[in-house]
Amino acid sequence: MKKIIFTFISAFALTSISFAQTEIAPAVVTPAKNPEFVQFQEIVHDFGNIKQGVPVSNIFTFKNVGNRDITLDNVSASCGCTTPNWKGGIYKPGESGEINATFNAASGGFFQKSITVTTSEGTITLTIKGTVMAEAEYNEWKTKKDAEDAKLKAEQEAFAKTKEGKKAAKKAKKEKKVKTPKK
Repeated sequence: MKKIIFTFISAFALTSISFAQTEIAPAVVTPAKNPEFVQFQEIVHDFGNIKQGVPVSNIFTFKNVGNRDITLDNVSASCGCTTPNWKGGIYKPGESGEINATFNAASGGFFQKSITVTTSEGTITLTIKGTVMAEAEYNEWKTKKDAEDAKLKAEQEAFAKTKEGKKAAKKAKKEKKVKTPKK
């Protein structure tokens, strides 16, 4: 009896499937996504050491290097401590735009934040990072860094006045002339 019922149900199912009308959805042609159409001068910016309580900003510049218009749809930060300012809209091939990312340096320590840029051609992630230092710690670091930079500059200037330094400068100038094509 079970075999008869099983056979009947199987036959009914196969018959129903073979007579079922299948509707094929029309094909929708959409242009390929090309996030490389949006070319940024930099996608990671390192602020280095920054003073706590002093917001810092970086401008990420981009260009439409594709062969069709792109739309800047959205720009969002990974947390509330980072604020992106941007102008949405259409960017024609060859046009450029800017995204200004401001980080509120309220908490001390290392940070790395992402900014997600959504365009008609895909998504690109920008990154800002650095280390937030308390004011006294920052001032001490900055004083040491400025002294090291001044010492290095003095050493470079002294070397430039030596025979070897003049020879190296002349060689570098000659190489620059060879590498730079004249118009």
